[in-house]
Amino acid sequence: MRLLMRKGCVGILVMLTLGGAASVVSAQTQPPAASDSSAEASYLLNYMAQFLSGLKQFSVTIRADYDVVQESGEKVEFGEIRKVVVVRPDRLRVDIERSDGDKGTVVFDGKEITVYNDKAKVFATASRPGDIDGAIMYFLKDLQMRLPLAMMLVTSLPSEMESRVRSVNVVEQSTLFDVPCVHLGARTDQVDFQVWIQSKGAPLPRRVVITYKDAEGQPQFRADISDWSVSPKAPESLFTFTPPEGAKRIAFLSELLKVQKASDKKGGKK
Repeated sequence: MRLLMRKGCVGILVMLTLGGAASVVSAQTQPPAASDSSAEASYLLNYMAQFLSGLKQFSVTIRADYDVVQESGEKVEFGEIRKVVVVRPDRLRVDIERSDGDKGTVVFDGKEITVYNDKAKVFATASRPGDIDGAIMYFLKDLQMRLPLAMMLVTSLPSEMESRVRSVNVVEQSTLFDVPCVHLGARTDQVDFQVWIQSKGAPLPRRVVITYKDAEGQPQFRADISDWSVSPKAPESLFTFTPPEGAKRIAFLSELLKVQKASDKKGGKK
């Protein structure tokens, strides 16, 4: 059983990442005048990435909606709210509530990754000593789990942006948020994405839209990002998982598949 996955939906492993930079949120030097939209947009995107990748700790709320293309071609929207707490280098907690009311938790304590699903009352734990960056890559690639905007939590955001983004431009200056934001539109080889970055104070992302241009139906992922704090209340107990009464421990699906594959290979030897 794969934890925290909507049955029948396409797993969205979002490429866009938002990591951190600077230990306090304060007014920053605004970007210099650019000769064209592309140069200004590139500066702002890098400015945001550098700022986020240096944050020592933060908490944030991500309210996301995503399309799931049905066999008929119809697109159906599902949603979820994720409350994230990061304390670098090695503490992470993500609390999830989906649109169907199901809840779950992902916890990393520097030694183990634990995923809990409240509806099924099951949890899975994998050993992964190290920092958040390594734990997230292991979570996505080895455990094959879903964590939208996962790269927002790692420190490699600037280099990820540099290697993936093929073009970026300023779309407009947006006044629809509680603070003015610069709306950027960018393209990578696999996706098109838009990001709204605060133009006053810290360059925090406030909204992200990702279009999977090569996927059937070109589904989208949309996220409003709010409640930023760089000094969250994060006691050690927040990153300690205690199974609720009656919860059953199971294995990650990827681990079961590895065992099955090894068994099949062994059984095939003569």
